[in-house]
Amino acid sequence: MKYEELKEQVKAVPASQAKDYRELLSLASIAGDVWPQFKKHLEQAQDCRGFFKSIYDDDACRFENAWAYWAKMNKELWADRFEAERALRNVTLDNKGVFLKGGGNELLIPLSGRSHAASIYLFRENGFNEKAAEFYGAINGSFTCAGIELEGAFDVYRAHRALIFERWEIDQLKRRADGKGQIRTGCDCSTPW
Repeated sequence: MKYEELKEQVKAVPASQAKDYRELLSLASIAGDVWPQFKKHLEQAQDCRGFFKSIYDDDACRFENAWAYWAKMNKELWADRFEAERALRNVTLDNKGVFLKGGGNELLIPLSGRSHAASIYLFRENGFNEKAAEFYGAINGSFTCAGIELEGAFDVYRAHRALIFERWEIDQLKRRADGKGQIRTGCDCSTPW
């Protein structure tokens, strides 16, 4: 397939999916063509859906924005394609979510979907494509989640039936040590509410 064909097929997508496919095309395109890392996918694709699906199927593209958008758009179960520090699968949900417990407090993080089970993942900083998930918040302190003892600073993400913790280091001023984050780390579980 050629880039012009891809553009024409994206324009012809049904109205209910048009916005998503236009966004996918913009994420995969640069200077009137696709990004170099997507060339082989375009050449082998039969249609626009096949092109975007082949990007998603290629683990070498896991950190690309187009990959993340496809995963989010199709509610793919993608977290196992990354190297988690810890993973708990088929955790039974309490009240359509997962509880964080710390400092005598509990926080319910709701998860969407029809199942009564979810997966919980712990990743190191930048260990997964965070654009494929929904940022829920940040937390610092000691807490438990589904029996997992966690201590430190984490960003918390939701992705369909998955709850994801991304561990990161903080400096003495409670900022991200790598300089990319918030001034505060979010909820401090050692402080009573």
